[in-house]
Amino acid sequence: MTPRRREVPTPELRCPTCAAEVARFWAHCSNCGRRLEWRDTTKQTGAECYYCGWVVSDSFSYCPWCGRDIADTHSSAEPLKAPKGFLYHRRCRWGCGGGVMYPMRFCPWCGRPQRWHYREFQNVCPHCSKGVNDWMEVCPWCGEDATGRDLIRQALRRVRQLLVVGRLKDWNYRVLLRPGVSGVTHRTPKIIEIERRYVTGKRRRDEISWNLLTGLILHELGHSFLYHNWSFTRTGRFRRAFGEVRKAYRVADSKWVDFERPAARAVRGVRAKTQRCAGVREVSGAARLDPQPQGMALN
Repeated sequence: MTPRRREVPTPELRCPTCAAEVARFWAHCSNCGRRLEWRDTTKQTGAECYYCGWVVSDSFSYCPWCGRDIADTHSSAEPLKAPKGFLYHRRCRWGCGGGVMYPMRFCPWCGRPQRWHYREFQNVCPHCSKGVNDWMEVCPWCGEDATGRDLIRQALRRVRQLLVVGRLKDWNYRVLLRPGVSGVTHRTPKIIEIERRYVTGKRRRDEISWNLLTGLILHELGHSFLYHNWSFTRTGRFRRAFGEVRKAYRVADSKWVDFERPAARAVRGVRAKTQRCAGVREVSGAARLDPQPQGMALN
């Protein structure tokens, strides 16, 4: 009977600056933003890019990380599937026949840019549209703000000022700029997602409707605040303004309203009785309002 092989644990990869956990071939630390370099420290390939210093193969004609031409006499005349030290995940999307490994930015055989599906991440970066998680401060691919708050500082400043005027204490909410949805879910009630189209879809900063953004953020913050401060709905101050409320929010599907279209003005005129417990959730830039009771009741 052959002895059972011992499993060797995979060592954790840590940022040299802040010791935060990182993944192989991330360009930046998601916590402090430090630029990372992935050299051939284990001597698996015996080659590094002349320009960026990242690990490559002698068979490559182009660096898959910076895209520079590194062809020499050792480069393969024909595209290979997976040279030593690299894995095969799929063929080049441009049809050169060579194999590429996730998350290579360029094909190492033809030098053309590659695209990937970042399914292991919760969402995408508002700057580069690559995968990020909601807890990340820095995008591990482009090094920019992964939350997108750097793009809406003006609106967030107004929101904070209004919260101070309203004497509302910070409940550690987190505003994120994301594609296709604006809202709050009961799974992550402290995370407020705002449709990034209102910001990134504009050619110039002066085209952004800061009043719209401020109102939308405050609206979603209201749902999050009630979730964490449900006792506030039992105060006389709240009841005089909104009446009786049984839900912090609810998801709806029947009516669609685009905040940037003239029809959105009708939303502002809806009676308080309808608005006081209607949840707003955007999908592909549209907001949903539903008079039917759905979602989660808070006791």
